Parts: sequence; structure tokens; C-alpha cells
Amino acid sequence: MKNKKRSNSPADGLLGLLFPGVLLLFLAVNLLVPDRTMSEKENRELASRPGITLSNMTGGAFMEEYENYASDQFAGRDIWRSIKVSLSRLGGSRMENGVYIGKDGQLFEDISVPDQGQMSENLEALKGFRERHADIPVSMALVPDAACVLSESLPLFAAVEDQSQLISMVKNEMGDSVNWIDAVSVLNRHRSEKIYYKTDCRWTSLGAFYVFQEAAPVLGIEEDVSDDFVSYAVSNDFNGNLASKSGVFLDEEEQIDIYVPTVGDSDVTVTYVDEARKTTSLYDSSKLETKDQYDVFLGEDCAVTDIKTVSTSSDRLLLVKDSFADCFVQFLTPFYREIIVVDPRYCTNTVDEIMDTYRITDVLILYSGNTFFTDNYISGVFSGE
Repeated sequence: MKNKKRSNSPADGLLGLLFPGVLLLFLAVNLLVPDRTMSEKENRELASRPGITLSNMTGGAFMEEYENYASDQFAGRDIWRSIKVSLSRLGGSRMENGVYIGKDGQLFEDISVPDQGQMSENLEALKGFRERHADIPVSMALVPDAACVLSESLPLFAAVEDQSQLISMVKNEMGDSVNWIDAVSVLNRHRSEKIYYKTDCRWTSLGAFYVFQEAAPVLGIEEDVSDDFVSYAVSNDFNGNLASKSGVFLDEEEQIDIYVPTVGDSDVTVTYVDEARKTTSLYDSSKLETKDQYDVFLGEDCAVTDIKTVSTSSDRLLLVKDSFADCFVQFLTPFYREIIVVDPRYCTNTVDEIMDTYRITDVLILYSGNTFFTDNYISGVFSGE
């Protein structure tokens, strides 16, 4: 018996027309919709259309750049990303785009594993700097990341490095060459409090204040500073960089606090040296209207920031830091005549040059663990070359 030839139904014909029609519609929309430079939801710059050059065409870079561009500029990207994250969460995923989804809505950045070669270079550069400035007090603090202190809130079976051991290794390696500030122990004692944001990789002003209280005697501040500041909320709708990166808890709203001295005059003049721009506040309130409200502390990252105070002290502090230190500066201004803040990621000068230019009397190195263990700029600014 011969097989009967299957006849095409009207539905088959409709689907045959519908699929290429939808495809053409998407292509048309992508061509007509203007490219975006920034994703507010992801809080990052989006890839732009790559230019055609001989090098990127022959080296294969053009196709990779174009794929990134097409992915970033795809029409409805935010909607599709939201659907993907929702489906992934329904499937039980506890990690999105490298971000752990912990208990009670806590998001975690993974603990970075240091490159041993780069780490050795950084530590040797720091020790060399210390030898060249043996007469200057140098203090150092490495702030543990949330996954280290709040490890009990990590999702089940999350395998992260023991950052406290990595920090201890640095402390032992530096030895007596620096005055060590034990941020790990302090934050562990206060782990039940809001010392880290839930949706951001950074610590809160409260966490910074607890570490400042530990740091004060190390820095030569003899008075009890526990009652020297009062906090004020400046935002109640902060949604941080880990929420943006993961696409999870984008509706979560958190509080940002600033701390001001309870006594004395807190007037400052802040100069962003490379930009030749001045302001009279540590806080950039305009950043509270942007996605990354944490930039309210000192504004956007800058190579060198010069903060002059009305303190009666004659000391001038050099603070070498990452973004964790931005909310720490507010506790330092009553105790130093001038604070020079250096971010090695953007700085083209060496620390030796800055020491001479600003007649520095004290140095504080303050980093988050993750940044310090992956930073490839530290050795450059501290090398003295």
C-alpha cells in the first residue's frame, strides 16, 4: 500500500509566512531603533558599532566586537533579559551573571582569586615604598567583601575562597612595615547589622564607621570617636551594582547614610585635580538622581582629589584607595588639615611624586579585598619609577 503524500494545511502555510515575517520585523526594528550608549538597568556602557579596520578584519576581532554590539543593542534587550532571569530563577538558579543569590535577598560578588605573580609585584612595591619613606607612618586596611563576612547567607554549595586567609597572608607578608587595621575582626563582630548593602558589592557607611573606630588609634587619633558623628539618610531608593549585574532584585530599595561631625566645623574644599574643578562638599547630591547613587560620596572616580579642611591639625594624609574608601573619607576630615585621595586606576603620577608635592605626613592604604587581590595598578604607582 502506497503512503499517502501529506498535504500542507493552511496552518503550515501561515507559519511559513509568519516566521520570516517576525524575523524581518525584528531586523527592521533593530535597524530603526537608535543605539543606546548606556543601560540604566545594568548600570554599564553598551557596546557601540565597531569600525572596520584592516587589523580587526584580518585578526578576527571585528566579528567578536560586532557580536557584542548586536547583543547589547538588540531591541527589547531589557525585556528579554528579565524573562531569562525569571525563567532561570524558576529553575532554581542561585547565581546570575556571576552574582550569588543568597538568603534574605542578599547578593554576593564572588571572592576573587589573586594572581600570585601580580600579588608579589604589588607587595614588593609596597615594601619598597615603605623603605623609601621609613620616617612616614603607613597604615593599611583590607576590607573583606560580603561573601567573606556574611558567608552563612551564601546559597547552599556556593564554593568561595577563604578571603580572611588571603588577607592574613598580606598582613604577614607586610609585617611591621605597616600599621595594620584589622577590618576582618571588626566586621565579623557586627555581621548581624547592616554593614553591607544587599544589592551592591560595597559596604555601608555603618560598616565603614565601625572600621574607622578600630582605625582611629592606629592612625594616632587618641580620642574616643564613637560619639563624634551622627548619621543622616540621604536616599531610601538605592539599588546597587550587583542587582544591575545579575538582573535580580531590581525593585529592592536601600538606604544610604552620610555621617557628619557632632562638634566643630565640617567645612571642606574639595579639588578634583585633573579636572581643575572645586566644590565645598564631600557629597555630590546630583548623583542621588542617577543609577549609581553610591557616587554621592566624592562623586565619580578621580585620579587625585585634594580635600582641604578647617581642622586644627597640621597633618596631611595620603589615602590610596578603591571605591570602598569613598564613604570612609567622611570620618577622616576632622583629624587632618589636608587629605589627598589617590585612585591608582586613573593616576599617572607615582606615590613618591605625590608625597613630595603635598608634603604628606601620614599614609593610609584602604582597599576592598577583591579589588586589592586583582589590582594591576598598585605596583605601578608605588614603584617609585
